[in-house]
Amino acid sequence: MRKPIVVLASLCALAAAIAARAAHEIPFSPDQIQRLGITLVTVAPASTAMTDRMPARVVIPPEQEQVVSSPEAGLVKSLRVAIGDEVRAGAPLAVIESPELVGLQRDFLQASAELRLAQTDLARDEQLFKEGIIAERRLLTTRSRFEQARASLEERRQVLRLAGLDVSAIKALEGSRTLSSALVVRAPVSGVVLAQMAVVGQRVDKAVPLYRIGKLEPLWLEIHVPLDRLGSLAPGAEVGLPCPAATAAVTVIGRNVDPDTQTVLLRAEVHGGAECMRPGQFLQVRIALLGAEKQWRVPSSALARSGHATVVFVRSVEGFRPVDVEVLSEDTGFSVVRADLRGDETVAASGITAIKAVWYGESGGK
Repeated sequence: MRKPIVVLASLCALAAAIAARAAHEIPFSPDQIQRLGITLVTVAPASTAMTDRMPARVVIPPEQEQVVSSPEAGLVKSLRVAIGDEVRAGAPLAVIESPELVGLQRDFLQASAELRLAQTDLARDEQLFKEGIIAERRLLTTRSRFEQARASLEERRQVLRLAGLDVSAIKALEGSRTLSSALVVRAPVSGVVLAQMAVVGQRVDKAVPLYRIGKLEPLWLEIHVPLDRLGSLAPGAEVGLPCPAATAAVTVIGRNVDPDTQTVLLRAEVHGGAECMRPGQFLQVRIALLGAEKQWRVPSSALARSGHATVVFVRSVEGFRPVDVEVLSEDTGFSVVRADLRGDETVAASGITAIKAVWYGESGGK
């Protein structure tokens, strides 16, 4: 009695499998396909699939931007550059009349004179010590005063450097010993003047910003990407730009999610294209998707939504077979999807409504 029961169970399982496969097929004859105007297209591999267009902002990397401040308090006598000008490192930007600079120069010259006196005393005492006229203790005291004078002069030299005087200006001061209140503010780096924060005739305090200078190569893009699109993105992905002279690639994918927009900030580095991209500019960009071995390009009209799922109707022997797809990007007339396909299938590109009606009828309206 046991063998017939086993056979019956096997037959029931086979019948259930056949029924399940039949339920998955949507029967359509070639004549019905022709009469309903259903067109078929062959899926194509999407080797360079791109995301939808996403908003991006052009920014300057922080290490390429500097604020030039007034080294000392004073009156802005003249400004040599304006917004948009290109400057080289060391180029004069502004001239400030600073009474404090006169005091710093005076202290430097005084320290220089004290060092020369200490050097003379040290040379004299070294000779006297060699002749046995003075004790060693006196020589050590004189040498200590010399070291203190040399350290004091170096300190005053560095103060003048911080005040904006370069090496040549300090040497000229030592040679001429002429005090001047004119302080020339120079560009610390080469770049473009992005902002001007002072005007001629303005009295400024120490460390008040005068200019903002930035280097425009390379630039960064800050791209806000929806959280559900991160799965197909990775550092190194190419970024499509509206500027043909520029190239960009993703360098950093942020770890924080904006709670209001549910987007993640991606950073891309841009090379070239300075003539068509400017800091602060907003662009629409697209990002290359990775893992294109299961990505296909199909007409957007071939996509059918069913609840939260999206399917395409693949032509089969009996008619059509719905296949779940993940939409990666959409462009004019076409979409890039990820699906478990071989690449030689044909899908319905029109007449989707008729196919869905039969599908819903067979699946009980699901």
